[in-house]
Amino acid sequence: MRSRPLQGESDPLSPWSPAVIRLLLFALLLLVPIQVNAGSPLVARIEMAEFTFRPSIVRLPARRQVQLVLVNHGQIAHQFETVYLYKNLAVVVNTALRVEANGVEFVRLQPGGTATLTFLSRVRGRFPFACTIEGHREAGMVGLLEVQ
Repeated sequence: MRSRPLQGESDPLSPWSPAVIRLLLFALLLLVPIQVNAGSPLVARIEMAEFTFRPSIVRLPARRQVQLVLVNHGQIAHQFETVYLYKNLAVVVNTALRVEANGVEFVRLQPGGTATLTFLSRVRGRFPFACTIEGHREAGMVGLLEVQ
């Protein structure tokens, strides 16, 4: 029975053996929170008018902080609604208020109004959006969020 490892061998029971160090590093990685994209949020602007969104297709990267800037250039009220935001934590800011919610059903803007909708794009996929004021969707006021 050997009491010490031979020269060039490491003791598997040593507190600093390569196996123990790898295990400690792995455990540390599991415990430390990983920040998703610590940089600035991606800003995408969507303009509304009678009866259109510009652009009508908005491409977003997944797992990124996003700011959608919604601007109503129309002569009447319009709103932005997508199922993508129903279960996402989001912050809505305009000149009159700031709201944080675990899901946003829609954002309604009066003529000339602007709002910023901030959220983390978690789920990949294609998600339709529309102005859900009566008759606006039917008039073609629809678009698509593509989260890639």
